[in-house]
Amino acid sequence: MKQLLVNFIYSLAVVLLILLIWYIASLWISVDLILPTPGQAIISLGSCLTEAEFWISLGWTLLRSIEGFVFAFVLSLVFSILSYCFKTVERLFTPLMAIVRAVPTMAILLLLIIIISPNLTPIIVAGIVICPMLYQSFLSGFQQIDKDLIEMANLYRVPLKRQILQFYIPNMKPIILDHSATTFSLNIKLVIAAEALAQTRNSIGKLMQFAKVNLDVGRLFALTIVAVVLSLLSEVLLRSLRKVLIPYD
Repeated sequence: MKQLLVNFIYSLAVVLLILLIWYIASLWISVDLILPTPGQAIISLGSCLTEAEFWISLGWTLLRSIEGFVFAFVLSLVFSILSYCFKTVERLFTPLMAIVRAVPTMAILLLLIIIISPNLTPIIVAGIVICPMLYQSFLSGFQQIDKDLIEMANLYRVPLKRQILQFYIPNMKPIILDHSATTFSLNIKLVIAAEALAQTRNSIGKLMQFAKVNLDVGRLFALTIVAVVLSLLSEVLLRSLRKVLIPYD
């Protein structure tokens, strides 16, 4: 409890410091179209919260983020299991994932905007970008499992189902939950960026793009605050879930 209080105080202090720097910078620049004050951004945020369009866009953005993450998670898990079980598959996927990591996200995004629907672009982009990260994490987790233990289980003909429940899942659970928390937060930011460029209908990204075109900087900052809070909340919730599922780790 004491540690939670200390963490809260430090987090609050950081937020207040950021707001103070922002406020001083806005006074120094003294041009609302370039940098509004925190108060103006909060007023714009309050205005957003009263609009049905904002809540619809927020819901669709969150849904796309979940779909993109699930897409990447399933692919990464399947590929990592195949690579763990078959060395030939690992030799194929290792350079493939390296190439995917090396391709600029903007290039992937622009190509997908041309090829597929704007509604699918954010989902696919987010999935492609975070898939190599999850794949490498999952594969490393499988490779860290004690091979002698697995060999002994095979020697005594322990059923595969029992091995999965007693060896694989307990070892992989912390890795999966930890990396899911960090990558889902990144996934939200990727989805919003893709929505802005793809002009995805009913999305936070499109609202940001419209705010930029209309030079409504206060609204743009307000939507940015929403994106930051959404990313932070998702990471906190997933890390809290980890503590519930693995209380003594």
